[in-house]
Amino acid sequence: MSIVKSLIEYHKMIPHPEGGHYVEVFKNRDVSHIYFLLEGHEHSHWHRITKNETVHFYSGDPLEIYTSKDGEEFETNQIGSNNNFIYSIEKNTWFAMKPKGKYSLIGCTVAPAFEFEDLELASKNWKPSKFNLSLK
Repeated sequence: MSIVKSLIEYHKMIPHPEGGHYVEVFKNRDVSHIYFLLEGHEHSHWHRITKNETVHFYSGDPLEIYTSKDGEEFETNQIGSNNNFIYSIEKNTWFAMKPKGKYSLIGCTVAPAFEFEDLELASKNWKPSKFNLSLK
């Protein structure tokens, strides 16, 4: 069994609406935390939430994080390389993620606790107007 399938099965991960697989591992009214896994052929769909989110790298290959505060300009950051293992995304910032290799397993911490009504998925082909990279 591949490590990806093993992680999904062991942690009882389920498909996430933005792509990839996840499992909620902790939640109270103040904070929530999930494990989130993207395989190399996957990416997270452009989305934003109404709360601040911090992503933590756990295993696999480095993860590219693309962010856009205004829907036009974008920035690229990477976790899982160069001793960089954490990145915080300000509330209402559009973002998408893509592994640089076979897979990336990360944690996502949201405070106050995440609720699915906090999530806004962009329309299927939306991307920041100046985004010139491919997520495929």
